[in-house]
Amino acid sequence: MIAFLSGKLVEIHEDSIVIDVHGVGYLVRIPLSMVSQLPPEGHPVRLYTHFLWREDGPALFGFSSRAELETFRRLLNVAGVGPRVALSILSVVTPAALSRAVAEENENLLTAVPGVGRKTARRIILELKDKLGDVTSVVGGSENTEDEGEAVAALMALGYGEVESRRAVRQVRQQVASGTTEDLLRSALQWLGRQKKP
Repeated sequence: MIAFLSGKLVEIHEDSIVIDVHGVGYLVRIPLSMVSQLPPEGHPVRLYTHFLWREDGPALFGFSSRAELETFRRLLNVAGVGPRVALSILSVVTPAALSRAVAEENENLLTAVPGVGRKTARRIILELKDKLGDVTSVVGGSENTEDEGEAVAALMALGYGEVESRRAVRQVRQQVASGTTEDLLRSALQWLGRQKKP
């Protein structure tokens, strides 16, 4: 089992990266949300990893925190949720926001994720109820992180893409540091509107 990788970031792709570890290049699939957090190519990087043997061969998945890694593993235990859907969820929703959505049985937040329908959202809530609290305790995360995840999911529900939604929320985060999710969403929509103007 490969618990983590530490090496030089060689390539950055849309949903994966290549890490050079002592001359061996590892292709690691990552959540889209991680791309903006990566250092430039050529710099050192360290990821927590999950190795999975699939029908089409082995695959390595990487995460910036233990909380993301554990959340990914718990999602894989849900019937009908494979690595692609689990990654998609973590691309949009933080571990803390997912735990909150499950606790509050918030299907709308989950169905805003591409590839997650109403039936899958219900199954995630049912099977992960009371199983994510210990994961989010290692997040050390704040309400801000949860608000960001919810704002991104809301933008995606309105038709914006994942990368575009995350960029907008990051851009306005400092302006509404103490605001609610609604404040963050409103500011992000205004920012997106300004980007479309010539």
